[in-house]
Amino acid sequence: MKDLYSYGKKPDHEWKILPWIPTPRPPFKIWVKAEQIAPFFIIPHHPYSISLLLKICDCFCLDSFHLLGLNGSSSDWEQLVRGVILEFEANNSGRNLFLFDSDDDIFCFYSQYIDDLLMLAKTIRAACNDVNAMKSYLELGQKHL
Repeated sequence: MKDLYSYGKKPDHEWKILPWIPTPRPPFKIWVKAEQIAPFFIIPHHPYSISLLLKICDCFCLDSFHLLGLNGSSSDWEQLVRGVILEFEANNSGRNLFLFDSDDDIFCFYSQYIDDLLMLAKTIRAACNDVNAMKSYLELGQKHL
């Protein structure tokens, strides 16, 4: 496992300049409370992006994944989150706003579209409370891997 702050971090020159955001980019506000998304957690990479992470060893939703025939690995989480993203993109403007940087120990997705990622964090966390929602997102994510 690499250092938690390195997940989703890219060199400054690799980020796109978003024309609607002033240069230099002002500090962004993380408006999601930690308890709203726990056990997921956010790592900011000022001024460009944030990452949403989950430690696989926490075994979060493991029973739900097992019910669905999966093991709760980083790749299972990526499939689930891809489904959430696809639904999000269908209802909002923008495609390919989110990137993944996971390994066996940590699931991570990140973006420089801060508010979009924060909204997704809340949606993902809510989906984890409903096995049928998880199944639906997993099926959607599987179609687009």
